[in-house]
Amino acid sequence: MEPNNTYEQEIDLKDLMFAVLYKWRPIILVAVVLAVVLGGYRAVSSYRSQNDAATVEKAQKDYDAALELYEKNKANCEREIENLTKSIEDQQDYLEKSALMNMSPYDVWVAQTVLFIKTDYQIMPDMVYQNLNFTDTILASYRTALTNLEFLKTVADSVGMDERYLEELVSVAVSGNLLTIEAKGETESTAEKIMDAMLDGVDSKKDQIRTSIGNHTVSQVSSSVGSKVDLNLQDTQKAQSDRLTTLNDSLEKKQDELDALEEPEKPSTSTMTAVKNGIKYAVLGCVLGAFLVVFVVCVIFLMSDKLYSAKELKNRYRVKILGKLPASAKKLSAVDARLRKLEGRAGNTDTSAEYGLIAANISNYAGDVKSLMVLGTADPKLLSQVVSGLESRLAGVKVMAGGNVLRDEQSLRQLPECDGVVLVEQCGSSAYSDVALEIEKAKDLQKNVVGCVVFE
Repeated sequence: MEPNNTYEQEIDLKDLMFAVLYKWRPIILVAVVLAVVLGGYRAVSSYRSQNDAATVEKAQKDYDAALELYEKNKANCEREIENLTKSIEDQQDYLEKSALMNMSPYDVWVAQTVLFIKTDYQIMPDMVYQNLNFTDTILASYRTALTNLEFLKTVADSVGMDERYLEELVSVAVSGNLLTIEAKGETESTAEKIMDAMLDGVDSKKDQIRTSIGNHTVSQVSSSVGSKVDLNLQDTQKAQSDRLTTLNDSLEKKQDELDALEEPEKPSTSTMTAVKNGIKYAVLGCVLGAFLVVFVVCVIFLMSDKLYSAKELKNRYRVKILGKLPASAKKLSAVDARLRKLEGRAGNTDTSAEYGLIAANISNYAGDVKSLMVLGTADPKLLSQVVSGLESRLAGVKVMAGGNVLRDEQSLRQLPECDGVVLVEQCGSSAYSDVALEIEKAKDLQKNVVGCVVFE
């Protein structure tokens, strides 16, 4: 059996994990000790600090200032949210009910009437003083009368519409002596109804304006009704729709801002503050203690040359594993027993069956070997157990009790007298380098290394 000199050591994460888990006692112990030390130190120092009168007074002032700022910010957010909610409701109502917003910009019906206002004003030739010209005043009076809210409400009632939305559909313009009235509608009949109501308003205001301002006549220059494409209306509708989106976005941001506000905590009593600080540092100490032990275990595992598992021995030296036995007969704790079972290590059970399997493996692997020497770096008592366990089970094979051929001169002198070698190694005690030297000495003497029995 030749050592595998080309073997490249790799870290087995499973072995590393179980190596850490087996150290659960020191992990818990160190974690608890550091938790008590750090937590206790922090609690005591915090308690002393919090009992200082200046510290208590400063903490109260800071809390009052923070609470005042919190309440101010909260009130502002709630007020703005209320305003935005109302604006959104109004905007939605407007978009739903406004005739202008629900009108197709590609089919807008427009009724237009142009009126001529004539007064008795005449220019007096060669006269320094002229009569007063009330034409502009009369035109402005008609425009005011046709656009005031009271009149628009009357028109809206006549056509079955809210005056808020009617105002968007009518326009009155003055140019020279011309008064131009324009009415929009979703249909031809709607536009005509609005226009008729507007003209009725002109007739109803005529006598009042004559009496209060001056005599004049009103005559119709032109009247038309037709459908047109109004791209400006399309832009207006989009702007109003975008406004609703902007309002919703603003409301969402303001709600997030309100949710993000945190009410400041009242200054705790000295005892409570000390306890809280102590708990925080106790948790920190617990984590730090556990980490330190885990770190040390990992470093030792990676740097150690000690045998950890039969699997690693097989991978390194291609040696056959004849069997695995428990190194100690003492009863394990429930945690350790569970960990060994999960890892697949030998349990503290009756070893007679395992010795029977070891003997069977030796018979299968040893061939015509007549004498076997049991040697290794395991505890001498364990070597004696293996010899006793194999002598009665290997008929026709002489089992020789050996020892550590690297340290025991007598065992080394007996090595040439045997035909084969059975190694006995112990996890946590035997070293990989020593196993390599044992295999090398057996090879130099041309001895058959039948396999290895590993005590775990």
